[in-house]
Amino acid sequence: MSAFARPGRLASFGIGILALVAACGGGTQSSGPAASLPAGTFAVEAKDYAFTPSTLTVPAGEVTFQVKNTATQEHEFEIFRGETVVDKIEGLVPGITKDLTVPLAAGEYQFKCLLNGHAQLGMTGTLIVTGS
Repeated sequence: MSAFARPGRLASFGIGILALVAACGGGTQSSGPAASLPAGTFAVEAKDYAFTPSTLTVPAGEVTFQVKNTATQEHEFEIFRGETVVDKIEGLVPGITKDLTVPLAAGEYQFKCLLNGHAQLGMTGTLIVTGS
């Protein structure tokens, strides 16, 4: 009689398979930025030639951006209102996460990586600040 034909071992095998399936995924967690951030903090992922998310909506006031470089090369995160640089993070080497806290008034802003033509390759985003 095989090991799987015995009821006790079959039940143990089934429980083991269920545990393995549960451990391997099926949830909704993504490989993007961390979901459990303090209030007023927004996660941004710098990839090669893209930011995720590419559009952010935040409330006016003091806002913190937690920017993680998941790419293979260095990036930066610069916030612009029109042609004026509001604030920036430089030196985002691969694997590093840096925070930037900046007071923002309501309006539309852009964020970009201006290193080595990255913005021209699509590494830009829109920042919408709501409220007053």
